[in-house]
Amino acid sequence: MTQSPKARFLSEFPKSIHEGNGAIFVGAGVSMAAGYPGWSTLLRDIGTQLGVSSKDVHDLAALAQWAIGAHGENRVRDIIRKEILPEKEIPEAVRVIAQLPVKHIWTTNYDLLVERAFREINRPIDPVSSAKGLSQKPLPGATRLYKMHGSVERTDDIVISTDHYELFRKTRRAYLPLFEAHLTSMSMLFIGISFTDPNVRHVLSLIRESFLDEPPEHFAIVKPPQRKEFANAAEYKARLSQHKLWAADLKRYGLIAVEVDSYEEIPQLLRKVERQVAARRIWVSGSWPLEHGGPQNVEMHALAESVGNKIGQTGRDLVTGAGLLVGSASLSGFLAALRDAGEWNMERRLIARPFPQPLAGKPPNEAQWAALRSEMARQAGIVIFLGGPSLRTTPWSKPVAPWRSLNLQ
Repeated sequence: MTQSPKARFLSEFPKSIHEGNGAIFVGAGVSMAAGYPGWSTLLRDIGTQLGVSSKDVHDLAALAQWAIGAHGENRVRDIIRKEILPEKEIPEAVRVIAQLPVKHIWTTNYDLLVERAFREINRPIDPVSSAKGLSQKPLPGATRLYKMHGSVERTDDIVISTDHYELFRKTRRAYLPLFEAHLTSMSMLFIGISFTDPNVRHVLSLIRESFLDEPPEHFAIVKPPQRKEFANAAEYKARLSQHKLWAADLKRYGLIAVEVDSYEEIPQLLRKVERQVAARRIWVSGSWPLEHGGPQNVEMHALAESVGNKIGQTGRDLVTGAGLLVGSASLSGFLAALRDAGEWNMERRLIARPFPQPLAGKPPNEAQWAALRSEMARQAGIVIFLGGPSLRTTPWSKPVAPWRSLNLQ
């Protein structure tokens, strides 16, 4: 039986993220969810001054071009700065995106929602909003945010009008080969796109230009029109037919439409992706006081090593704080599994946050340890506890292999 688009998305995209091949494209709908105006609303007053209604103009980039011709660029840029620069509440979907281990995010939005969501959890983000910025070396360890049409922080260098779109290949052409490379080598998720958005139409044209026959497949979360959104059944039926034709047409660009009934479903869908990715990361937490000595140390070492080995064998990632004995033993078993499988991709498969050990007689830095535990808990979806402080004061007993109850197969 053929999988539904949603089932296929939940099966394939988390795997792409886990393997380091997942990317995300953030569209205008995400910004609108935060309360920022869409293009039609943004240009409404400008349209009124020109004697037209922005709702009746399908080519909103042309409307911006007309306004620039009538009032100059500063008028349009001032409106964008006034409406987009103020901080809005970060939508839940953006918060989830900040939690996902993606290294590449693309957007045509001007706002700072993605940057703020990353910085809120102290995760490094490297925004690039100009063609010159692409020539700079990426910030090590940071997710790169490609702002194809510029940022509200630099309204003198944003894409807003027909002229800017037509000259994109000259003024911002450095984005195009990189965008094409990501579309070729990665699975990209498009969120918040709309067929009325001139930015998205431009992006889709780039995809079509790059892949004429069989484009690589990607996913797009879209919401079909709902009956309650329209005054009468005839209008709803016409818009629904238009949506179905548009969703089917997305296949020309390699986009698989994943439909949701409401925008509130999008964070829920992303949470499912997050949980599936996290479930492939196992944090082995614990330590074992070496002063126990004797067979106890040997057996705890053997157990921790076998746990690490099982994690590696089942294709999962190891998260470790390098606790005494437990950390080194589980790491040893994990690396042995990678070697046996001919895989030595430690950069992706191993997440280590070693706990700084205090000098003899000194207490540990509890605040620092709490911060490290919080970071590892954010990274992992499963925790296996071995040893620990309670075992210092309680009789030692032979542990049971934990993966039997966790069913790591």
